[in-house]
Amino acid sequence: MKRLSDAVLDAVVLPGKVVGWLVLPLIASVLLTVFAAKMGWNAIWRWEDALPVLGNGITVNTLADLQWYIFAIIAVLGGVYALRDGQHVSVDVFVAGLPQRARLCLTLFGDIVFLLPFCVIIVWYGWKFAATSFASGEGSTYGGLMDRWLIKAMIPAGFALLGIAALARVAQTLRLLFSPASNQGPAENHD
Repeated sequence: MKRLSDAVLDAVVLPGKVVGWLVLPLIASVLLTVFAAKMGWNAIWRWEDALPVLGNGITVNTLADLQWYIFAIIAVLGGVYALRDGQHVSVDVFVAGLPQRARLCLTLFGDIVFLLPFCVIIVWYGWKFAATSFASGEGSTYGGLMDRWLIKAMIPAGFALLGIAALARVAQTLRLLFSPASNQGPAENHD
């Protein structure tokens, strides 16, 4: 069971590891936006036939949209990575003095009562949100990026991965709770 939950967690954090490299195009986009603004350019590059996502050119607005697209992707997919490694937001001040078994019970409670239902709700409504955007052909009306459904689809996709990670963590927590050594040894970090 441990190998399976570890393999699932490793698989669902892979997109988070990959999108970490998007920081480089994010930095380049910010620098190019600042440079274009300083030079007084709005249109950086134009072409005749519309391309997916980019439309008919790259403008300062395209770069601004690209920045928040990249940031959103990093945040949504990076959240799964943070959960797996125990680097997510938690209330350590309340559980720091508790025995390991009590911390594991609180982790299990939080995952089952709060995290999993939240993920299900976001995935359920998020797909409808992205599908509506796709069906309407939503895109920028001010020269930014087109095909908004792509970025909106990242919300349910990211929360689906987070839900899978939460299920794997529930399995790990249950295994630790029911193992004979759960009341012994040094406490593990399972926030």
